[in-house]
Amino acid sequence: MPWVRFDADFDWSPRHGSTIAYKNGMVLNVTRRCRDRAIELKRGVAMQKTSRHAEPIEVTDHANP
Repeated sequence: MPWVRFDADFDWSPRHGSTIAYKNGMVLNVTRRCRDRAIELKRGVAMQKTSRHAEPIEVTDHANP
């Protein structure tokens, strides 16, 4: 699962009747569909970790993070 930094509040509905509210500034591991939708709406930025204990860094091309 990819990492994303939310640059604005973002509500994600993975299925009917369920909503996850992500807040501005959160850096989390999310599903690809969630990451792609957040980026499409310009509410998130793709991130990547270089190792298990590293801090996530911004990815310039999220097509292949």
